[in-house]
Amino acid sequence: MGRRGTSGKYRNLSQSRRPALKPDQQDELGILGEEHGPHWRFKEDFSILDYCTYHVLIAFIVLIVVVTTVSLAIVLNREPDGVRTQPNILVVIADDLGYNDVGYQGPGDIKTPYIDHLARSSIVLERHYTQPMCSPSRAAMFTGRYPFRYGMSGSRAIYYGSRYGLDLSEYLLPQALKEAKYKTYLLGKWHLGFADWLMTPTRRGFDYFYGTYGGSTTYRTHQSYEGPRAGDGYDLFEDNSTHNGTTVSYTHQVVDDPAPGTFSELLFTEKAVKIITGAQGDVEPFFLVVSYQNPHAPITPMANDVAQNEDIDNENRRKMAGMITSLDYGVGRITSALETTHQLNETIIIFLSDNGGHLMMPSGESLGSSNLPFRGAKCTLYEGGVRTPAFIKIPQFTPVTMNSSVKYNGLFHISDWFPTILKLAQLEPGLKGKQLDGVDHSETFRKLLGGTARHQVKKPRDHVVLDIDPVFNQAAIVQEKYKLIVGKGAIMSFDQVYPLISDESIENDPEIVKNASHYQVSPSIYQEMMDYTQIQVNYSKNPQKCLSLDCMTDALSLFDLSWDFGESNNLTWRFTAEAKELYKTLKSYSNSTFPMVEPQFFEDHNKDAKTEDNVWTPWLLNSTVVKSRK
Repeated sequence: MGRRGTSGKYRNLSQSRRPALKPDQQDELGILGEEHGPHWRFKEDFSILDYCTYHVLIAFIVLIVVVTTVSLAIVLNREPDGVRTQPNILVVIADDLGYNDVGYQGPGDIKTPYIDHLARSSIVLERHYTQPMCSPSRAAMFTGRYPFRYGMSGSRAIYYGSRYGLDLSEYLLPQALKEAKYKTYLLGKWHLGFADWLMTPTRRGFDYFYGTYGGSTTYRTHQSYEGPRAGDGYDLFEDNSTHNGTTVSYTHQVVDDPAPGTFSELLFTEKAVKIITGAQGDVEPFFLVVSYQNPHAPITPMANDVAQNEDIDNENRRKMAGMITSLDYGVGRITSALETTHQLNETIIIFLSDNGGHLMMPSGESLGSSNLPFRGAKCTLYEGGVRTPAFIKIPQFTPVTMNSSVKYNGLFHISDWFPTILKLAQLEPGLKGKQLDGVDHSETFRKLLGGTARHQVKKPRDHVVLDIDPVFNQAAIVQEKYKLIVGKGAIMSFDQVYPLISDESIENDPEIVKNASHYQVSPSIYQEMMDYTQIQVNYSKNPQKCLSLDCMTDALSLFDLSWDFGESNNLTWRFTAEAKELYKTLKSYSNSTFPMVEPQFFEDHNKDAKTEDNVWTPWLLNSTVVKSRK
């Protein structure tokens, strides 16, 4: 089935899976034309009494209608004009999406029209930072806290067979929203542990889960893919557990593939559309997280998605583009469902990637992602590993005339979504006895969309701790324009380096200086920068068990990100005072670093974990899996 029409318009969803977006219509921004009923016409033989009685009757009917409408609006948690007092919240998480892998970042070779369409009426976060790998990033988002505080820092994912997961004592975003009467859903990837049922999504605040417990599965057969236990079992589940006080009951089932070999994006998107359609007119708002696999390895796109990118010469890049095309159409279908059910203007939409693009597997297989114009990739502390595409669409704040994105260049960390989402939901972002690291940006967003120039808006953050990794002995912090990396910066990955950017080229090429101010690279040097070099960095098989920066100081690197977005100029020797100040701040955080649970995770991967009938299920059965931490 073809997807993209030649006319540039979209067909109805009932005709294909192509989103029925209407980019050129103002209805998408809430400008709806009023339909006027027929005017009353009076007969000439009406008496004065009849005339007065008639108008009294009409006034009474109007009064009844108004009172009923207002009452119904209150019951439905909506204002009289039909807008919810508490908005729906939709979060779309891409997996390993590179900074240069979406069209709106530009210039680029991968087209993402539906994602771009959303971005045009959103606040684009130009400095959205994550953790360098999947599990820690998702933990930071759901807890509002830096992962090193509860043993989940580092370039380390939770592999199949691992006993550890997100600390059970952590209070999560879906829990807070559920307590505020939100319906909470997670579709797609969990990746925060499932050795015990208590670690799974419906025990951590989600009413409903449909997806994969682990972090990496094949797209069509849904088998575990990466790590020491790759291929050991099937991982696609549906769980709609119920909770009654401290008692947990569940109905849990392995999902039968509705059509053998169905691509996971289609499954998750279809489920999201059903949830959105079913939520129309609901009393309670929804919190829906669609956590796609795309474009995480294995890079096995659908053939028609690859065909949409036939103009890309490089085969690996073309396949990656196919994975992202599928992601883009999924976003389009979900957006179309919101529009069709008249919920688009009642829904906050957040789009982000959990970390930077993954360039190459340890085997040497190229994955075709790109983090231009930044150095580094997934698993590194360079910008390419921790700086990702992200935007937020807030209908309540967005002017209806808005037809282009608002750029925000303030620091934003993935943990900031916790307090920001709660504030936008009109809730207080407090934690139960623990320190919140996330910062609320809702008022900043309100001012930006209200027309305040971004240089006049107070930025809630002045620094972000990117990581403190006691296993691989590396750490990093960004404060305003400066970034300090302690240690190697690139572990377990290929470091994408751009030799083009240097002191000399900065001075001699004004075009670089011009474009560096907003962290994009000009088209004239784009192709040159694509000819990057890749340097493999070997990780230590016997890492030190170090919780202090004192044993990470084998290297210090200071970069000025206002112009050196390729992080190729170490300025430590020139700006010693700045480096010392950042180091001091970073060290103050390292005092609260909690030991990681299984430091030798490459060699020790729970040989006792079992699968039943080649299906992954929790195996510890309500044991005490993780000690409580402060």
